[in-house]
Amino acid sequence: MKENPIFQKGRRERMAQSKYETHVLPNLDKIIKWAKAGATAKEIAGKLHVAYSTFKKYLDLGRKGDGRYTDLSDAFAQACEVPDEQVEAALFKRACGFEYIETRREQKLDRLGNVVELVTTINKVVPPDPTSAMFWLTNRKPETWKYKPETQDGDEDEGSGVVLLSPVMDNPGPPEGGTGDG
Repeated sequence: MKENPIFQKGRRERMAQSKYETHVLPNLDKIIKWAKAGATAKEIAGKLHVAYSTFKKYLDLGRKGDGRYTDLSDAFAQACEVPDEQVEAALFKRACGFEYIETRREQKLDRLGNVVELVTTINKVVPPDPTSAMFWLTNRKPETWKYKPETQDGDEDEGSGVVLLSPVMDNPGPPEGGTGDG
């Protein structure tokens, strides 16, 4: 009777390899390069021809300490720090406002027909962006800056997210005693 090949010695060598072994691990250098360039895990999974859920599972298992996937999760996390830091710096710069110098170069013909290059430099100011500042503060100091402050005793917020302000004056009409002609 012939022996079933599944039970023979060396069976492991003939088993199908996982996508991690065939598609992910051989491309670890490319994964690092893509992550440093700002690609998301979903985009990288697509480039590797691996389902996003599978790629995410490899990353999660590596983060949880599974030795088979720690190389991937460590490399991915470290590579993602580069674009994250760049975006963080850009967000901070936009939140605070900044100045830059714009240089314009024009070529014109003078009276004699010679080409003359005119260089103009302009100092430009980008004002602080309140939305960027709010985003920065709510993420960096969540205990102080929140989108929706916690209700305090006496506040009657029904969960609408609307902040009710008390009136400043009873009669907001024109000032009394004025002539009205400016």
